[in-house]
Amino acid sequence: MRILLFITFFLLSILANAQNRDTDINVGPEFMALFNKLSVCIENKEQDCVEIINEIIEKGKRENVAFLDYLYANKAFYFWNLQEMDSTMLYSQLAIENPHPIEKQRSDLDAYNLLANAYYHKDDLDSAIKYYLKVAAILEDGGNPVHLGYLYVNIGTLLSSTENYDKQIEYLLKSYNLLDEHNDEKFIATAASNLGLGYYNLNDTINAIKWSEKALDLSDISNDLEAKTLSFLTLSLIEKDLNKSLKYAKKAVEYAVELENKIHLTSTHYTYADLLYKTGSNKEALKYAEQAINFAKEVGDNSILTKASLTAASIYYNSGLKEKAADFYHTYATFKDSISSAENAREINEINTKYETEKKEKQIVQQEFKIQKQQSNLLLAILGGALLISILGGAIFYNKKKQESRLKQLQKDKENAILNSFILGEERERKRISHELHDGVAAMIGAAKMSLESIPHLPQEKRMEQLAKVQRILERSHADTRHIAHNLLPTVLEQDGLVKATEHFVSEINETKLIKISVTDNHENTHKLSQQLQLMIFRVIQELVNNIIKHSEAANAEIKFSNNSNGLQIEITDDGIGYEDSEEAGNQGLYSISQRLKSIGGNFEITKRKSGGTQAKVAVTV
Repeated sequence: MRILLFITFFLLSILANAQNRDTDINVGPEFMALFNKLSVCIENKEQDCVEIINEIIEKGKRENVAFLDYLYANKAFYFWNLQEMDSTMLYSQLAIENPHPIEKQRSDLDAYNLLANAYYHKDDLDSAIKYYLKVAAILEDGGNPVHLGYLYVNIGTLLSSTENYDKQIEYLLKSYNLLDEHNDEKFIATAASNLGLGYYNLNDTINAIKWSEKALDLSDISNDLEAKTLSFLTLSLIEKDLNKSLKYAKKAVEYAVELENKIHLTSTHYTYADLLYKTGSNKEALKYAEQAINFAKEVGDNSILTKASLTAASIYYNSGLKEKAADFYHTYATFKDSISSAENAREINEINTKYETEKKEKQIVQQEFKIQKQQSNLLLAILGGALLISILGGAIFYNKKKQESRLKQLQKDKENAILNSFILGEERERKRISHELHDGVAAMIGAAKMSLESIPHLPQEKRMEQLAKVQRILERSHADTRHIAHNLLPTVLEQDGLVKATEHFVSEINETKLIKISVTDNHENTHKLSQQLQLMIFRVIQELVNNIIKHSEAANAEIKFSNNSNGLQIEITDDGIGYEDSEEAGNQGLYSISQRLKSIGGNFEITKRKSGGTQAKVAVTV
């Protein structure tokens, strides 16, 4: 069973006590009077206070005040409290674009944090992590260590949604240690409970129990209902004795009800329903499963909605109520396809892998510099005299060998990191295919079976309607099966070769109107490449084209197959903003392409064109 991770996002207040940012902005008596007027308006929850906020902003713009970012940040915070995410993002961005000239008085900390929270609520995890890291950079540079501890939990929990559990544990431990060091009682129990769930996901039962129990002890001090809910839920998932597990899950439900958090209510009710079903308490299980479905619909959690619908369908089916079972199976089949794609998780995980690889590269550069310094010292020692050379030469030689050995080890670590990322990618792809077959095709065929079995029990006038449902389910199953097969090995590639497969891929993209791509074939020997090599090159082309669509802002692109001195050359060009070859613009996907092509004796380079746009060249020996 896949577990929905609890993500508890603590919004740092607009008046956050960051030691490297002033919290008391002197806005003067006129602005203070307007802010007091705004506070009165907000307390009267039935009033619309936008006009007062607009008056504050317009006054600040007319008077060209230095603290305009502070005013925009307050407006963003107002819309955040109304849960209007687009407006929150707009005014947070304006706060960042209009910084206070004195760095210590800027409101960038609050603006970045609001942006990160808004992007998370819009399910854009990539952007959420980006802005949380900007907040972390400010807090790490002399900011509030307790708030930094809160933030590390958020980053760690986002990483857990990418199944990068090792990095999740790393951030959660940093969070716990910071909060423990500064005697924080408000949030340390929640940090500990997240560690318990993180270790559960790593199948480390001992640490999962240890941290969950520690969280319960800490929550008794702070009465942290969130920590109690999550800890009892984790213990219910670990416990192999179903009766004990059921007691833990019931406690999790009780605390979630007291907490009145619908996200927690969704997960705890589903987990409790699932355990009740396994212990044979079908009537009570059905009650909690249907409640979980209702909560899931309210919070938009399609994952729990899908699984709870499957549980309800199974109970109704086993009770002989096949028409009701078919309805829930239909809900399951409908919402299965709306569960978030694993591709987003893979891309976020690659951001973290890129960071680790770049860290290794920096260490290699530092080691090379040390070797050069040692060589310079050797030359100075020679000039100092034969005796000094004989004494220092051996030591320097030893140090040089030691540094070279260290350099080789770092290079080996880097290669291992890249290899591990490839292996993890393959494993994720296998898991994705397995989940698609199990949760998709197999489940929908099961739904069709249940629907067919219910037909004899239906009135005559409803039988054709039920047959239509079965037809739609089977059509979706057929489409999913074709999609899975096409992703494994595109049929057109197998039958017609690399160029035709590329033309087919491009035609599908052109139909979306996102970009216009043309294909030119000036090479006659692509058919001589092995099918495995053609598939590798096709995947490279797909990744480069996807990069153009996501990052280049291009309107047109061209893929050209031609001859070079050794065999096949592929040029992919666009008219976008161009690729800046800098460390900040580094891309793990491009590095992965380069390494794959080197492994078969090929070559890859990417440059920014003088006329605008980017040119990528792939060369393969035929």
